[in-house]
Amino acid sequence: MEQKRNYDFILWDVDGTLLDFLRSERYALTDCLNYYKLPVSEEIIAAYSAINDKCWKKLERGEVEKSWVLIHRFEELFEYLHITDVDVREFQKRYQYKLGSVFYFQDHALELLAKLKKDFKQYIVTNGVEDTQRRKLKLSGIVDLMDDIFISQCMGYEKPNPRFFEKCQEKIEKDLGKRIDKSRMLIVGDSLTSDMKGGNQFGIHCCYYHRGFSAEAFNEQEGGLKKAEGQPFVIDGVKLDYMIGNLWEVEQILWQSHQIKN
Repeated sequence: MEQKRNYDFILWDVDGTLLDFLRSERYALTDCLNYYKLPVSEEIIAAYSAINDKCWKKLERGEVEKSWVLIHRFEELFEYLHITDVDVREFQKRYQYKLGSVFYFQDHALELLAKLKKDFKQYIVTNGVEDTQRRKLKLSGIVDLMDDIFISQCMGYEKPNPRFFEKCQEKIEKDLGKRIDKSRMLIVGDSLTSDMKGGNQFGIHCCYYHRGFSAEAFNEQEGGLKKAEGQPFVIDGVKLDYMIGNLWEVEQILWQSHQIKN
C-alpha cells in the first residue's frame, strides 16, 4: 500500500539549516582579516558573529535595510578593533564573495534532499544576499534538487514578513497552474525570529531545527520548553509544530505514519 504524505511542499532555510553558516562565516572572515593583515583570534570571530547576528535581527524586525546590515556590521567590527585604515566597502565585498565560495553541509543534507526530491516539492527560502546564495547553492548542488529558489532580495520582502511567503505561494501556484493548500506546506529552519515566526504569521506548520536537540534534555533545563500533551511547543511566543535535532528526522514528519502535534 502506498504511503501517504502529511505535506507536499517543503520550504527549506539555508544558513544554519542545510548548511553550516557559522563555519562558512569563520572561513570568510578569517580570509579577509588575513588579507588585510589584521589580527585574527577566537575572540574577534565571536565578536563579529554576535555583531552580525544582532544586525540581521534588526532587519528581521523591519528596523533597517539589508544594505545597512551589510556595511554596518563591519563598521562596528572595525570600531571594536580600532581599525581606521581599511575600506569597509572593499572588505565587505571580499567577505561576501568568500562567503559564497564555500559550503559545509549539516547532517548530510544533500543526500536527504536527493531522497525527498521524488516525493516532495522542495523550495529554498532565504534572507541571504542574492549573489552569495546563488553561487553557494550552485556549488553545493542544492539548486539541482530544488523546484525554486526564493531569496528575499528578489521577493521584495524579508522573512518573517508574511508577504514574503505569500509571494512564494503565488509563484508556486503560477508554476503548477493551480491553487495549493497551505496546510500542505512545511517550513524547516533554525531561526525562531525569521523562519518559525514567519511560518506562524503565514499560517503554515513549522519545524524548528536545533542541531543536537533532545526534547528530554531541553525540558530538564530551568525555564525550558513548556508543552502541554498534544499541543505544539512554544518558545518566546513562537509556536513550533515540531522540533528536530537532526535534519533526517524530518522524514518521520513528512509521512502520515507520524502523528501531527497540533
